[in-house]
Amino acid sequence: MDSVRLLLADDHRIVREGLKMILESSPRYTVVEEASDGDELLSKALSVKPDLIVSDLKMPGISIIDGCKVLKDQLPDIKVLILTAFDESEDVFRALESNVDGYIMKDTVPEQILHTMDMVMMGYSCFQSKLQRKRKEEPDVAFTDREQEVFQLIVENLSNQEIAQRLYISEATVKTHVSSILRKTGQPNRSQAVLYALKKGLVKVAP
Repeated sequence: MDSVRLLLADDHRIVREGLKMILESSPRYTVVEEASDGDELLSKALSVKPDLIVSDLKMPGISIIDGCKVLKDQLPDIKVLILTAFDESEDVFRALESNVDGYIMKDTVPEQILHTMDMVMMGYSCFQSKLQRKRKEEPDVAFTDREQEVFQLIVENLSNQEIAQRLYISEATVKTHVSSILRKTGQPNRSQAVLYALKKGLVKVAP
């Protein structure tokens, strides 16, 4: 694999030092520049033109999500990986819309961090929360009351059999409702349908 020049950004120096040790444990990666806030990240990235940015999510200055839009416009080949302690849905959705290439948690084991970086450099979109980049806007959809009930239980990760038992209907009926939900959302599977519906506010995650 080709060598990769990294820009590492985090507003805590001790975190940057620890991450640098992890990232450079692979001979493929070299940290060529560091930044402690969003404005510094943007300035240095445009100056040194790294291959990959590994950045904290919440730092002073411009956010990496907003900065990513600028970077992708001026450096279309640059890859951006967010490494954060926050896994809030709104942050993830904003990252998706800004064409961030990856979003993983700081407590991820080093081997997985490096693997994710490899995948990002190969052109894959890697979101630890299983989110995929949203390519286009889908039209609004409307569910029947029963479909809404089924969908909400899908969000709660119940199987078709468990949904049937909860709603006192047959498993075949549940499958019919699931097929209708997938058709209406235009999604290939339950997971993608849930992500679509969460963003649209059609279902909610129980606290």
